[in-house]
Amino acid sequence: MHTERRSNFDTSSVVKNTILKKLASETAIYGLTHTFGRLINFLLVPIYTSVFLPDEYGVVSVFFSVVALVMVIMMYGMETAFFNFSRSEKPEKVFATGQISLLVTTGILTMLGLTFQHSIAGFLGYPDQANFVRLFVFILALDTLSNLPLAWLRFTKKPMRFGAVRLTNIGVNVSLNLLFLKFIPWLMSKGYSFGFYDPEFGIGYIFLSNLIASLVMFLMLIPQWRLIVEGFDTELWKKMWKYGRPLIIIGLAGIVNETIDRLLLKHLLPEDIADHEIGIYSAFYKLSMFMTIFVQSFRFAAEPFFFEQSKGEDPKKIYARVMHYFIIVLAFIFLATMVFFDQVAPLLIRGEEFFEHPQAYYITPILLMANLFLGTMYNLNIWYKLNNKMNLGMYISIGGGLATIVLNVIMIPWIGILGSAIATLLVYIGMSVASYRLGQKHYAVPYNLKIILFYIVLSQVVYWIYCFLVKILPSVSILWSFIALILYGMVVYFIERPTKNRKFAA
Repeated sequence: MHTERRSNFDTSSVVKNTILKKLASETAIYGLTHTFGRLINFLLVPIYTSVFLPDEYGVVSVFFSVVALVMVIMMYGMETAFFNFSRSEKPEKVFATGQISLLVTTGILTMLGLTFQHSIAGFLGYPDQANFVRLFVFILALDTLSNLPLAWLRFTKKPMRFGAVRLTNIGVNVSLNLLFLKFIPWLMSKGYSFGFYDPEFGIGYIFLSNLIASLVMFLMLIPQWRLIVEGFDTELWKKMWKYGRPLIIIGLAGIVNETIDRLLLKHLLPEDIADHEIGIYSAFYKLSMFMTIFVQSFRFAAEPFFFEQSKGEDPKKIYARVMHYFIIVLAFIFLATMVFFDQVAPLLIRGEEFFEHPQAYYITPILLMANLFLGTMYNLNIWYKLNNKMNLGMYISIGGGLATIVLNVIMIPWIGILGSAIATLLVYIGMSVASYRLGQKHYAVPYNLKIILFYIVLSQVVYWIYCFLVKILPSVSILWSFIALILYGMVVYFIERPTKNRKFAA
């Protein structure tokens, strides 16, 4: 009897490990393409910070923050609805219904955006920049119509094709930025002239490059459009709309948490310094890219994976294990980013005025921890997506969005951009706690809270030990950086190594 139980346990463990390896491999493929693409894209930051002043860079951040908000409305939850209903309906029919719906609504919203472009520009605080609004209307349209074809590639397990499309999009964007912001101005300084080029257009070339890159991505995804021959299913659309409706609020609240700080900084700080402060904040926010790259790569693989595993045996234990290893990686990314901050930051952010800001160095660690809890939330939130408890997820998101606004309104006038960073961290911690508590009531996944919290605290303790050692002997700071990572790795190995007496294992 004992032998039989042991055999079943071993078989179950092998199956679970195989499933986790599958998720890890898909995350790695998405991660390699996404990471490579983001690293290429991130090379734009030193270009922007060398060409434009912080206040000009702040304008760019405001416009892209608005795009993120509007994109949620234009998608109205169709991507997640596609993954959900493809479990029970013919996937091609689900895709066709969702894409036709998006085609109609995108056309209507694009016309409205073009009609009211001047009013929109005035509302954003840039009444003379309606041309920028016009560019972004077309960017939004192209990106919206590309999202479901990209989701189809994820659903059909084609990460390489997905990566090729995304890398091409980023490659075109970066190449055009280099052309417009560096190469053509350099040629003009040598006496060459370009009739089509207007130096006064400035940051507009950032937006134009993005538009052309979005068009290229849209064209690359046209083969997926053949699936719309399946036609529009009205009854299926009603179910998708009902499921996706709360995701609009959830998505808006999520984007509010991620981007509203830039918009509030614009309106709550004195007008003469607002764009400058936003530029500083956005540049150092970018240094949390190593965390966001991994989280986003994980999301690409995990969302279809979670829905797929819901039909298998014991999915809750699989979700718990995923969270376990996910936290180990995120805590390591936090630590690695911070112990090499002094080496990496000057390479990526050019312009002394960015580093002269008194709060610059405090923003990145706070935002890194905020993104750690954001990633944790992506895992936790699976309970309401699987059980159609979207309204409860909506309440969590609304609460987080309101808390973000309130905390920013209180803290920005008090401590400026640092207040926005602290508000982001507090809100993500609060939302993670709320999602966990509700999830345990409605879909109890056996997360090992002790080990999750232990690894998060461990990364903080090792980081503060590193800071202490650097103050004592700053001349060997690189040595302390490697020692800090080795120390973290040794503790993780000690806990995770295969042994009968594992204390914290999930």
